Amino acid sequence: MALQLIGLLMIVAGGSAALLFFTRMRLLDSKTQSQARLPEADRYRPMLRLLSDTDLDFAAENPILRSKVRAQRREIFRDYLRCLTKDYARLLFGLRGLMVEAAADRPDLAKALAKNRMMFAWALCRIEFHLQLHALGVGKVDVTGLVGALDALRGVVNVMTPVAEGEY
Repeated sequence: MALQLIGLLMIVAGGSAALLFFTRMRLLDSKTQSQARLPEADRYRPMLRLLSDTDLDFAAENPILRSKVRAQRREIFRDYLRCLTKDYARLLFGLRGLMVEAAADRPDLAKALAKNRMMFAWALCRIEFHLQLHALGVGKVDVTGLVGALDALRGVVNVMTPVAEGEY
């Protein structure tokens, strides 16, 4: 009986993880490309320290205040994460458009983009798991990989975007 329960829990956990992964993959399927500028590299730097407890000394004496501040910061962090995901999807869409319009086929780049997209979605799932642990007071959330992936994709878009005449 216990073995069946463990098996059932593993199936449910695996199914939940797969569902989360595929929903994150769908978030990266942007169908719209805005004419807005590419996101600046420093736009998401506050995420790197937002969930850090080092600057919560003012709430050390009051656990209720500390808990509320941590919860508010997680919500702000999730807002940043949504924006980062949208910017990543927009950049990915733009890069795909550039690949379609390019004179030469780049199957290596297409494969690298698909792998990058999967790794980004996996990182989103990992971060969501770590956010759940953070809510319980366990562990830290590291987003350096996501910010780095966005910066790398931004660099590829900059390289592949043709320079308009008269701009140098």
